[in-house]
Amino acid sequence: YRRGQRAWVGASPELLARVEGGRVRAVCLAGSRPRGEDQETDDRLRDELFSSAKEREEHELVRAAIAAGIEPFCTSIEHPDTPAVVRMANIQHLKTPFEATLRPGATLLDIAASLHPTPAVGGSPRPAALEAIDRLEQMDRGWYAGPIGWMDFDGEGEFAVGLRSGLLSPGSARLYAGAGIVAGSNPEHEYAETETKLRPLRESLANAQA
Repeated sequence: YRRGQRAWVGASPELLARVEGGRVRAVCLAGSRPRGEDQETDDRLRDELFSSAKEREEHELVRAAIAAGIEPFCTSIEHPDTPAVVRMANIQHLKTPFEATLRPGATLLDIAASLHPTPAVGGSPRPAALEAIDRLEQMDRGWYAGPIGWMDFDGEGEFAVGLRSGLLSPGSARLYAGAGIVAGSNPEHEYAETETKLRPLRESLANAQA
């Protein structure tokens, strides 16, 4: 998204909500491990992610919030009972997809407003967590972690969560990434996770300058 001489760029992996043909889709993507340098390491990290009580707790907080957020606006809500591991270029996540039918009169904007901010970016329980973030984070997020997407005149469209993004200005770039902090989080591991998430943005900038 461009405004004047500034541009907001990124490739968010997290779908907040999509409405198409009366069907609603949302994705819970929470809990992470990096990719391994070889197949054995990659599989070990996958198994470690799937069996981690801390990562499963983090995932469950987001999954439960999505289920509660879409329920007032949807019927026939479907999602697997157990998350899967989805692998991306340099990171792997626990993933639970949701599918449902949009209730008459409900819109994509209703669902987006109900879901945002998910616990992945706004904490849980939401009111207390948002107050703590506002008090402790000491930064203006701008578009970071906000819903970014589109909707047509028929009410169909999709919104993603603006993660792993960057604000480009003439002569500078400010990059954003974060991690889910729960009881049992290790500060060094969480910092390493943000570095993993920032790597594609840094590499893109380096390639653009080359």
